[in-house]
Amino acid sequence: MGKFSWRKLFIAEAYRSFSNLSRFFMRAFTGIMFLQFGIRQMANFDYFAVSFPSVFGMSSEAVLTTMITVEIVFSIMLIFGFLTRFAALVPAIVMAVAEYHIVANGFNERLFDPASEVSLLYSLQLGYVPMLFIGMFVYIILAGPGKVSVDYLLSLYFMNKDNLNELNFN
Repeated sequence: MGKFSWRKLFIAEAYRSFSNLSRFFMRAFTGIMFLQFGIRQMANFDYFAVSFPSVFGMSSEAVLTTMITVEIVFSIMLIFGFLTRFAALVPAIVMAVAEYHIVANGFNERLFDPASEVSLLYSLQLGYVPMLFIGMFVYIILAGPGKVSVDYLLSLYFMNKDNLNELNFN
């Protein structure tokens, strides 16, 4: 084991790429963060059902149930890397709709009363949360699942089944 060197870290090791590991990290991180919203909303369903907006003619309870389903099912799909691009596309669309309704309907102003005891929360703008998720989902859509995923294992299975290899599948 050699001595630690900053030069070696930044120059000699600069060619190494951990793109598959970074894609896994981004998928897992995004999936776990998104999953937390679904679990929290499911645990406090009665509270959230009252404050959730009705969208596309659906009742607020139906919208909340749809959101919980999307947040839980697609988060699990993202974490494992199963149908990754589809699993990121659906929540990205849902977050775009949520962002539109937060901004267009003044949801921040209705949710937090600056004169109440939770006035500190008034400074938190809910519109940033959907935008952060949209950014993460777009990255996942563009980068793809990587080799640490169920998608990759399925692709190996189908390539092997058709006598193809990873480098040349004509």
